[in-house]
Amino acid sequence: MNLIKTQSYFPTIFDEFFKDNWNINLTNDNFVSPSYNIKENDKEFVIELAIPGKENTDFNIEIQNKILLVSVNDENKNSNYTYNRQEFGFHKFEKSFDLPISIETNKVTSYYRNGVLTIKLPKRKEYQNTAKQIVEVKN
Repeated sequence: MNLIKTQSYFPTIFDEFFKDNWNINLTNDNFVSPSYNIKENDKEFVIELAIPGKENTDFNIEIQNKILLVSVNDENKNSNYTYNRQEFGFHKFEKSFDLPISIETNKVTSYYRNGVLTIKLPKRKEYQNTAKQIVEVKN
């Protein structure tokens, strides 16, 4: 008895029609990129990446030329198991974000809790919203 669902290597017309994103082949098992949220308030941007099963030391976060690069590479970690199917977890990935000029790059912080990597990107003081200004529309 086989517990692993087999999948044809040849896509059907229905595979193309029911894809979530027609520009990316999401049925490819090699495509790994974590889901993420980007939030903003008056003082900072916050990026949250859903990356389960990691440790703080598994992450590399770099900023160069206004590009934030987040990567993980733990392919060499030993495991007592061989996966027959794996639908979550990332052994290797890179994700980059273009940063606006408003970010104070030397004050970026990050932490990892409960499977979520959070990166806080503070805004420079001159870009922080202090008071809302209403502009009147005239005839």
